[in-house]
Amino acid sequence: MMENSDWQVAAEAIQRWLKKTSGCKGRIESSVRSWNMNGFATRLKFVLPMRFRSFVLACCLAIQLLPVIAQAENRLNSAVLRGIVERFTSLHYAQKPLDNALSQTIFSNYLRRLDPGHYYFLESDIESFKRYQLQVDDLLRRGNPDFALDVFSRFKTRISERLEMLEEILQEEFDFSKDAQWQLDRKEAPYPKTTEAARATWRLKMKFDLLSLTLGGTPLKEAKERLLKRFRGQWKDYSQYDDDDVLSVFLNAMARAYDPHSSYLAPQDLKNFDISIKLSLEGIGAVLRWEDGYTIVNSIVPGGAAARHGKLQMDDRIIAVAQADNAFESVIDMRLNDVVQLIRGKRGTTVRLQVLRKTAKGFDTFKFPIVRDKIVLKDGEARTHVFTPENSGKHYPHTYRIGVIRLPSFYVDFNDRRSNPTNYKSSSRDVRKHLESFVAQGVDGMILDLRSNGGGGLDEAIKMAGLFVGRKPIVVVQQTGGRHITVHRSREDAVYTGPLLILQNRYSASASEILAGAMRDYQRALLVGDTTTFGKGTVQNIAQLPEGYGALKVTIAQFYRVSGASTQNRGVPSDIILPSLNNVREVGEATLDHALPWHSIDSVSYRALSNLGTLVPELSARSGERVDRSEFFAQVREDVQEYLDTVKPLQFTSIRRLQEEHQRRRAQREEELAQAKELEEDSEEAPEVDKTAAILRDAYLEEGFAILEDYIHLQQHAKNNP
Repeated sequence: MMENSDWQVAAEAIQRWLKKTSGCKGRIESSVRSWNMNGFATRLKFVLPMRFRSFVLACCLAIQLLPVIAQAENRLNSAVLRGIVERFTSLHYAQKPLDNALSQTIFSNYLRRLDPGHYYFLESDIESFKRYQLQVDDLLRRGNPDFALDVFSRFKTRISERLEMLEEILQEEFDFSKDAQWQLDRKEAPYPKTTEAARATWRLKMKFDLLSLTLGGTPLKEAKERLLKRFRGQWKDYSQYDDDDVLSVFLNAMARAYDPHSSYLAPQDLKNFDISIKLSLEGIGAVLRWEDGYTIVNSIVPGGAAARHGKLQMDDRIIAVAQADNAFESVIDMRLNDVVQLIRGKRGTTVRLQVLRKTAKGFDTFKFPIVRDKIVLKDGEARTHVFTPENSGKHYPHTYRIGVIRLPSFYVDFNDRRSNPTNYKSSSRDVRKHLESFVAQGVDGMILDLRSNGGGGLDEAIKMAGLFVGRKPIVVVQQTGGRHITVHRSREDAVYTGPLLILQNRYSASASEILAGAMRDYQRALLVGDTTTFGKGTVQNIAQLPEGYGALKVTIAQFYRVSGASTQNRGVPSDIILPSLNNVREVGEATLDHALPWHSIDSVSYRALSNLGTLVPELSARSGERVDRSEFFAQVREDVQEYLDTVKPLQFTSIRRLQEEHQRRRAQREEELAQAKELEEDSEEAPEVDKTAAILRDAYLEEGFAILEDYIHLQQHAKNNP
């Protein structure tokens, strides 16, 4: 039997360790009762003295209780995991069965998420995982995490081995005069069979990475240090993953097997998503980065609490955080997301920071409190300016004034909308104000720039469309499984009824496509830009999980234009296409794994507002003539051809190719600098730039001006000559 003194010493040895653990008393007692310590303790009496015997018992008990402690700290236990899977599969639009076919897809997704370039796992690892290949669906339904945790455990072992390997490799000499080939896309590359094969792959990778850095002007020693620092940071991040982090990756592998836009949002991811959609957060107003175990201030948000306070500076290292008058908590080596959670908080509350700052004398520490406040992220807001294109007076009887709105996203502050429905932050409200300003100023036409607008709130797109077409059907939404179809109408009166042009590209997606599709069907606007938009024609909903468990972002519907055509996969085509690399790159929904297919439904009852389509051939011809004369677009066409001839078919690169490419780019940069210097010296030839504009002018916007001016002129001519 185990002596009482042994038990007492062992218990006292781990008592302080367990002190902060809450909610697991019953499980600890159960684990202790189920562990047969008596025989083990008895055997120890014959081989170890008392002081060592107690120490060993304490260690063994601690090891035995580790799973219990981990279970207490991690929220995604078996029941929760099972519930999340059941809710996701019941909500998803496609209603795919969670079967063996999907099991194989989830299996592949999870491995690809951890090791997309096949650098870490060995072939033998993959073979050992294959026992799970047709079991993943069953494990998910039961809430069994074994597959995810087993694979991640092996992954952590491999990444630790690769770090040790990398440290050795970077001590070696590299001969960059000897040519070698490197496979650019390694997602289909075979896994290394042995550790030696993995080392050969890593050495070749390091050689190419070092060459890229040194060709860019980084000394070789510094380049090696940068690569090692980057990899140590990656290893540090993965080494701090707990079971919830691993299962978050696993759940996302499942969600992405259904479609590219569904996901599991862990609590911190949910906060970040909320910030991105409403363009505001409550905190101190600092952008942070993680480097070598330190949380470093990357920038200060203008107008935020930290900026007004004035003491926090760029490159400060935050080493401890305290809430109000509580004690400081060290954040050295803490994950960036966890540090951000400590610093963020409700408006009006106080957070105290201890920072390490580099000064002329070395490093000094500073402590100061900052009162959290609401921070509005101005960079994501709609921006506007009224331009007078230089060529207006040259080609037409008078100079046109063109209003431009640059809209980065369809944002809305849902919390403010609920608490104050008559005054809240949203893209449609901001755009309404800009349109009212345009009308008051009497602009001749306007451009809505939706380039690279990835979408946002569906309601915002519907409201914004109404600002141009009035109270009309805007989009048709088909719900999960096709059980319900809803026609969404705008309840807004038209604010702006003048000539309208929309600039779009292959990165204009989702809500952008709803707006562009409605404008095309009603012939309300000219669509100008890349061949088509992104092609994301699905609707996601945020399904909240209980507090502290995050949320599900689930595809619950597909939307269709009023003409019945889906934007899914095909996007919304432009009326006038401008040269662009995006037109030949693999960009868009159709290139994503597991994207839902395109199809159409019957159109709703609607009527076009104009005969704009009849003007498109003439406008397109005039634009083509200008583009043919443009040096900028001539260069774009050369870049497109070079991409088609050399880049797109390229599967491997080489040492020699990298060196030649660097020489070519350096010569090109020198030529551009010489041309810029000549232009600066000849002030009469240099075009004037409106430095007060909130919107930067580029060749695509300039061509948009010219197309819109042609449109206004043709429209006026048609009115005067019916």
